[in-house]
Amino acid sequence: MKLIATIALGLIVAGFEQAYAQSADYSANTTSEPLTLAATAPTADWSGQFVGGYLTYGEGSYLQGSDTGRVGVNVDVDGFGLGLRYGQNWQKGTFVFGFDMSVQSGIDGITAQGTGGPNFFCGTGDCNVSINALATIRGRYGMVFGDGKTMAYGAYGLAIGAIDGGIFNARQQGSSTAVGYTAGIGLSRMVTNRISVFGEVNYVDLGDIEFGAASGNETFLGEGDFATVSIGVDYRF
Repeated sequence: MKLIATIALGLIVAGFEQAYAQSADYSANTTSEPLTLAATAPTADWSGQFVGGYLTYGEGSYLQGSDTGRVGVNVDVDGFGLGLRYGQNWQKGTFVFGFDMSVQSGIDGITAQGTGGPNFFCGTGDCNVSINALATIRGRYGMVFGDGKTMAYGAYGLAIGAIDGGIFNARQQGSSTAVGYTAGIGLSRMVTNRISVFGEVNYVDLGDIEFGAASGNETFLGEGDFATVSIGVDYRF
């Protein structure tokens, strides 16, 4: 996840740079103009409903095994995808809060046939994990900077994944729906009164994702998580 960590750091630095620039402008103005008690409201309004589309990249890993503690192999997952989202913002001064709902294509990966773990072996085919689709419902809270057209925000909420995985051509292969949570940070910039561009980094934990049957009454599953980075465009109406 080094790439995603680097991009996350970039978003944080960009937010601090914007805040510093705002502070510097304020300091410069106070040295040349009399102090006034009147607060200046942001010139941009983020309130309203919006729809958006985005490009996303994710990466992570899952350790396969059974729900009784037997262990298989590790499967790295990654991939690019596309997503759509809908949401609404409310603004109070420099603070913006709201929600969004999104759906996006997922990520996948394999560990080659012939690879063995302590208790399970990729004998009949590749060991595999596929998160075919991911849906989220999140609350958001942010703050605008400078001219009010730049917003940094955090988000947290529910994540639901459509899962396939296990060991190809074996009883361990199966599908399920997994429910967990997501948390992230983002930076958005207004291009016009209605159009804004954004970048986000999100962490996703779907809990133990279930595949097929291990043996007897055991369930074959994957334990892990992943992170995503997204860039996109929102349209407010």
